[in-house]
Amino acid sequence: MTRTVELSTTVFCPSVSAEPSQAQFRLDNAGVVVEGDQLAEKAGLDEIFDIRLGQPPRAAVEALSGTVLTIGFERGGQRVALFIGGSESTLDRVSGLLFRQLLDGTEVAVCHPATIGGRVTDRRFEIGELRVTPGKVGCTGIRQPLNVDLETIVGVSRSKKELLGRRELAVDLRYVRQGVVVGVDLSLNPPRKLNLLGRYLRRSYGRLRQELRELAPPPPVVRTLTRLYTHGGRTDSKSVLSQESADPAALLEELIENGLVTLEDGEVRLEMLGWVLVAEQAVSGWDS
Repeated sequence: MTRTVELSTTVFCPSVSAEPSQAQFRLDNAGVVVEGDQLAEKAGLDEIFDIRLGQPPRAAVEALSGTVLTIGFERGGQRVALFIGGSESTLDRVSGLLFRQLLDGTEVAVCHPATIGGRVTDRRFEIGELRVTPGKVGCTGIRQPLNVDLETIVGVSRSKKELLGRRELAVDLRYVRQGVVVGVDLSLNPPRKLNLLGRYLRRSYGRLRQELRELAPPPPVVRTLTRLYTHGGRTDSKSVLSQESADPAALLEELIENGLVTLEDGEVRLEMLGWVLVAEQAVSGWDS
């Protein structure tokens, strides 16, 4: 199916011009094309190695402001960066489509579940196909098909795994399923797409991590949320709060205001921000 997006916007390519310019940007099944009075560039899908969406990187901070889509591609042995300006919603849609064009259908070695609640399983790698759809990532062609909502992801990292007798780079994905953090290991063929997969998986998770860095939760909050996790992420017991505060009601109010928990039907429940905090705690071994 043909997927095409076109927009007129501000584009900056430092290797071509020292100044940004207006151009027509087009994304289709073949790749990316930019055409303007001062700039004409195109990159095939097989040439693109990086996609970023966010604040202008250092190379473009003086040329563009607001949300910027960065596309990195290879040309004649050289790496070229293309910076696209525009509204956050438009660029989010464009980047999401570009990720899907690049990743959907890629051969993947997947170990699912690799961990359940932090405990390593005996599951081995299987070969399947990566599926990337709006807001989701999954795998088909394996015994237990995988379908993960990006908004349930609480951890993304990279490591080397034993695969077909060799140590191969893999993305370690952790997500919440029925009150438990489940781990999945993913290795792609070709391996160069692994960086793109990591970027895609961090689309929602990265924003939550940034919120946590700004929040800088104190140890009592971390301990409270960790205890809540041991109850499956939800409990109606006030003891979880009273163990860390002489004023449980005030602690609960603080947790709710910071988006870490919610109170529903008399139950205290972890929000996704709280899940990310607990997952980070488990992996990094923060003091508790």
